[in-house]
Amino acid sequence: MLQSYLTIALRNLRRNKMYSFINIVGLAVGISVAALITLYVADELSFDRFHANADRIYRVDGDIKFQGQSFVLAVSPPPMGQTLKMEFPEVEDYTRFRALGAWNFQYENKVFREERVAFADPSFFTVFTAPVVLGNAVAALSAPETVVLSEHIVHKYFGSENPIGKRLKGDNNKFYTVGAVMKQLPVNSHIRFDVLISMTSYADSKSTEWGNNNYQTYVLLKQGANPDVVDAKFPSIVKKYFAPILERDLHINYEKFLAEGNYAKHSLFPMARIHLYSGNELGEISPNGSIQYVWIFSCVASFVLLIACVNFMNLATARATNRAKEVGIRKTLGSQRSQLVAQFLAESSLMVLCALVLAACLMEIALPAFNQLSGKEIERTALHTPQFVGVLAILFVAVGVLAGAYPAFVLSSFQPVKVLKGDKSSGSRNSALRSTLVVGQFAASIMLVIGTLVIFNQLRFIQSKNLGFNREQVVVVQDPSGIPDGSSQRFKQEVLRLSGVKSAAVSSYLPTGGWRNNSILWVGKDSPSASVQQWVVDADYIPTLGMEVGKGRNFSANNLADSTTAIVNESAARKFFGNEDPLGKQVQTGMSDSTRRIFTVIGVVKDFHYESLRETIQPLVMFFGKTVGATSIRFNASETSSVLASIESTWKRLSPNKPFEYEFMDDAFRETYRTEQRTGTILGVFTSLAIMIACLGLFGLAAFAAGQRTKEIGIRKVLGASVVSLIALLSKDFLKLVAIALVVATPLAWYGMNRWLQDFAYRIELSTWFFVLAGAAAVVIAFLTVAGQAWRAARANPVKALRSE
Repeated sequence: MLQSYLTIALRNLRRNKMYSFINIVGLAVGISVAALITLYVADELSFDRFHANADRIYRVDGDIKFQGQSFVLAVSPPPMGQTLKMEFPEVEDYTRFRALGAWNFQYENKVFREERVAFADPSFFTVFTAPVVLGNAVAALSAPETVVLSEHIVHKYFGSENPIGKRLKGDNNKFYTVGAVMKQLPVNSHIRFDVLISMTSYADSKSTEWGNNNYQTYVLLKQGANPDVVDAKFPSIVKKYFAPILERDLHINYEKFLAEGNYAKHSLFPMARIHLYSGNELGEISPNGSIQYVWIFSCVASFVLLIACVNFMNLATARATNRAKEVGIRKTLGSQRSQLVAQFLAESSLMVLCALVLAACLMEIALPAFNQLSGKEIERTALHTPQFVGVLAILFVAVGVLAGAYPAFVLSSFQPVKVLKGDKSSGSRNSALRSTLVVGQFAASIMLVIGTLVIFNQLRFIQSKNLGFNREQVVVVQDPSGIPDGSSQRFKQEVLRLSGVKSAAVSSYLPTGGWRNNSILWVGKDSPSASVQQWVVDADYIPTLGMEVGKGRNFSANNLADSTTAIVNESAARKFFGNEDPLGKQVQTGMSDSTRRIFTVIGVVKDFHYESLRETIQPLVMFFGKTVGATSIRFNASETSSVLASIESTWKRLSPNKPFEYEFMDDAFRETYRTEQRTGTILGVFTSLAIMIACLGLFGLAAFAAGQRTKEIGIRKVLGASVVSLIALLSKDFLKLVAIALVVATPLAWYGMNRWLQDFAYRIELSTWFFVLAGAAAVVIAFLTVAGQAWRAARANPVKALRSE
């Protein structure tokens, strides 16, 4: 019996080549897209879950509101971890990081720049799962001036040599001994340090100061411990240790601090949720993902697969009329309904199996391109894991059985007497179902088109918005610490002599996003004002980056008195001085008498965006001084290659052992919106595929409809109907369905994209033209798809259609 089912199924596939091709290709593309997105979603959801104690590891976060400003922190004070372990019985252990970002290490005559470096407690290897391949990592991080390196770094520095005992010179001119080697942490981890330096090497790590939040602190709770219980105890810790700091340094009573609407809170954040749910905290170790984009991609996968399944069901039910007599004859000859159902399910399952085989080939081919689009490192072995094969098996059952079930039960329910007499009353019911399914798939396609348009226009808005500074034709060279005298200014002066260089500046920070320390600033002698950004810049910083001084003047390199002056942005001027003229006013840094410094405001720089456009512009203060930071070099665009070559030559002359590394400021700016750019690109690609699949189905339905109305078209032509009128006749029903789909899709798309835009403080408006353009595109594409078949039917010779009458 099974052999008979397969034989008949293969015969029908060969007999209906066009329908078979449309179903198999559409389904294969839909399955491959859904499967690739499933791999993406699975990778995002798997972050940090490889740790043996992942469900018991929590990060200590902070939430501070002071003088009207709120800060959510992924960092905490130096003594936080030790205090929790000593005073909270629920805490089994803790570990801390002090992330350094990029650091330079010298081995023999070579200097290497590493991007993922941190001071770490020895408990790193007991709290986290980080396999050690050589040496004793816990002992290494317990001793001063020792480091633990990843295998990748060891191979880069030492080749095949044994690294244990080797000494590296760090940025601070200290030597660090290699004590152990660890495996590279997986890519699905928000903690991916290549170099861990013993925390005992960092003097501040022993501080008992509760006023500074600079350490990422993680705690390991005991088995069965309730994190909510720990959270409930944090207020007592804050009152015990933070309140005295307020009274000592800010002269504020803790009760008064709270009464004025301020607060300082701490809580536990589950490590397994950090990657997707912790996107806005200051002090994040690395850029995180977003659960919002996981939902977006999950919806895209569902839409594409749904559209492919709708095509399958539509074409199967559309062909039901053509197979009605076959069903009637089979029932007359004694076939049971269950046998007919099995037959039709076998046909649909065979078609799905063919689509799965084609989808598997497409996934193998498309995976490298998908990795490049998504920024993932998904290996081909992921396509062969039992879990992924299980997902494909579920798809096979779901699509093959569920998508084939309705056509199977509809066809097998035909009454043989009525069918053999030519009664096709079920056709209207099938037509209603097909119409509903077409509306559903085009509504999904239109929502994807609207989403793509909104994302791309928001990105274009970001790229074209006046940021208040000019990021074009600026190359940035980070910290020239490899230069013998360690002088950033020396490198700057050498660069200024080069042909094609317009100007250069040295600063502690750049206006291209990223986390920076905020510090307390006072207005007047003792009145606390706010926690603000404080940058150290030279006199050429503002003109080099094309910023504009709206009031007062810029710093002067020839005026020694400017070392006690400050320039504030417009947001700071409004916050600190209201409507008063800020020029000549004084601001103060430092909490204690020994660290207190007073500066006079000499200028107001117009507001510029130094953070992502997701954030509003916050108060900023610039101080004049020398710093070992980034050198920003503005150059002539027509001489890019020669200028870069000259800068590199200057670098190698001043620092022959250190590799020359640079980046363009506009590239660094675009990196801030990397997630949105990738999302827009992926959405654009998959939207195109979804529309292609929908059009394949519409093409098949149009061909079927034209075939069903062959005699009607022939009679109309004989009676004088024009080709244009016949095309309109055959197209209008489908275009009505697309119009209904637009009505359904518009409010859903508006709601979803409006929610997405709320993440940006500066955003586009959801204009009507997004929806009009998406609807017009859907109508045009649908018309062109249907019109092709309609034109062929209208051009056919009516004699051939009517010769059997």
